[in-house]
Amino acid sequence: MGYYTRYSLLIEEGDDNLIQEFREESEGADRAFDENGETEDETKWYDHEKELKEFSKKHPTTLFCLHGDGEETGDSWDLYVKNGKCQRCKGVMEYPPYDEKELK
Repeated sequence: MGYYTRYSLLIEEGDDNLIQEFREESEGADRAFDENGETEDETKWYDHEKELKEFSKKHPTTLFCLHGDGEETGDSWDLYVKNGKCQRCKGVMEYPPYDEKELK
């Protein structure tokens, strides 16, 4: 069984060619996205944070953004990683306030 997530990877600052290098070092990354960082298919990749943090230490000036969409509704996040440190930003679903003028 397991929990499936759709991943994509962006290089916010640095060399875009690092995506392929990361895929060559990480079996999970290789299954998760293509050489451009685009989603391949949903997959189980439980060590994504640990592996990307370790990889980022080799490229300390590069800012990586790993995006994930989990199988449960509302489980979307961005993981920013730079030089072995990370920040996880959970997606927020927001609804506009009621506006009577919008009634049709």
